[in-house]
Amino acid sequence: MDVGDERVIALVDMDCFYVQVEQRINPELRNKPCVVAQYKTWKGGGIIAVSYEARGHGVSRNMWADDARRLCPDLQVARVREAHGKADLTPYREASVEVIEVMSRFAVVERASIDEAYMDLTGSVQDRLKHMSVQDITPQQLKGTYAQGFPQTSDPSESAAVDKEERRLRGLQQWLEHLSSGGQSSRAELCLTVGALIVEEMRAAVEEHTGFRCSAGISHNKVLAKLACGLNKPNRQTVLPLGSVPELFSTLPIRKIRNLGGKLGTSVTETLGVENIGDLTQFSKVQLEQHFGEKTGPWLYDLCRGIEFEPVKPRQLPKSIGCSKNFPGKTCLATQQQVQHWLHQLALELQERLNKDRDMNGRVAKQLTVGIQQAGDRSFSRCCALVRYDAVKMTSDSLAIIKSLNTAGSHQEAW
Repeated sequence: MDVGDERVIALVDMDCFYVQVEQRINPELRNKPCVVAQYKTWKGGGIIAVSYEARGHGVSRNMWADDARRLCPDLQVARVREAHGKADLTPYREASVEVIEVMSRFAVVERASIDEAYMDLTGSVQDRLKHMSVQDITPQQLKGTYAQGFPQTSDPSESAAVDKEERRLRGLQQWLEHLSSGGQSSRAELCLTVGALIVEEMRAAVEEHTGFRCSAGISHNKVLAKLACGLNKPNRQTVLPLGSVPELFSTLPIRKIRNLGGKLGTSVTETLGVENIGDLTQFSKVQLEQHFGEKTGPWLYDLCRGIEFEPVKPRQLPKSIGCSKNFPGKTCLATQQQVQHWLHQLALELQERLNKDRDMNGRVAKQLTVGIQQAGDRSFSRCCALVRYDAVKMTSDSLAIIKSLNTAGSHQEAW
């Protein structure tokens, strides 16, 4: 069975990225409980990023800043700048570009979001292995690395007694000894370890050139790399070998797996009456195909065994450029004039960003998509040709597209 263990894939995730960007702008915010909030008209604004110091006080994302201050009186609040009457994320986007530039010196990079990227290290690892062996790898070179599933101990009380760093070191030492003993799977595991070396170097380079710290997961595919990344944060990285997957999956809820957080994950849980991803191994490929079709069934069959083949697609730029604004409760748009005004504000931001993207990256967008979410989770989106980067034209085209949603009739002022 092909398990894809010759691949080495990493996911790199910037630790509380918006907070780090604000701390670089204002170094006085460093090492303090700190949040980034947008808009302050209601309860001090909504929190969109939280430092680890603030998390220790129970502060979390989506809280209101005023509520967070009650939990943590010395909380520092950095504000998202505003332009065109809405949040302006430009500083974070530009910082993200800096990080991706450094990462792309080390491997093929696929930007996944403003603060996450996948890397395919397979080629870089194979190049390194021509000139090195397992004996060349020392714990000092892997000073931020955890090996998932190690240390292997039969006495749980023994592992509880040691602190996290000592446990990490023990696990790493045991992992390197395990590699030297040379089993059947040791070639794949050696590849992961060399991948971890490269990611240590890459994370150090990102911190040196940008000042930002990140966490990473290193495994054989995107699903496992993303999972590994979240196991030991912040500013640490985790190697997840296939041998450690069954134990990890035995207690891991299905919704925690990439691509299973939404409707499909719920459907799997309800249809099969199982909670954890490891529970799926009791079903045959045929059974899974019967329930979920000939594409998703075999994918689930492999996935619950830690096997997945989605490639890392070289992409350092976002596929689309979009801007949006929410109008909750009383701020809800109720007249044609309001709708037109805000379409124009969004079109102005879009025009600026499209022109900047064309100048920097030499590409031109051809399609304009307009999306609306209405009360009760009803959503609607339609596309039209993007003829030129002109805010007035984009506003009128967008309005023409969404006019059909206005049940008041186009001759009336109401919306």
